[in-house]
Amino acid sequence: MSESRSATHRSSAEASIKSDLAKVDAHEITAEEYDEIPELTDEMLQRAEFHVGDRFVRRGPSEGSDAAVSVHLLPSIAEHFQAQGPGWQARVNALLMEVVERERALKRR
Repeated sequence: MSESRSATHRSSAEASIKSDLAKVDAHEITAEEYDEIPELTDEMLQRAEFHVGDRFVRRGPSEGSDAAVSVHLLPSIAEHFQAQGPGWQARVNALLMEVVERERALKRR
């Protein structure tokens, strides 16, 4: 009995899919099948998420988003924030925003 099981053993991925993956891989899409695919609209593309592997890639700046600029920091400042881990640029941005708000408040006086 164990011999027949090992001869027909499939990987757990294949077993869970319950499909003939070799047949799927060998299938060539015909022109008629392309007609079944809906045309992508600009709205659909605006909502689309772009991934490279498992990593989500953000798009360029959109209305109301951050501006992409280059800022030269002293090495000790960059090292300090980078040592705190991912999100260091957001932390620098938050501190700069505190300074901007403080200056705006002083100007209103």
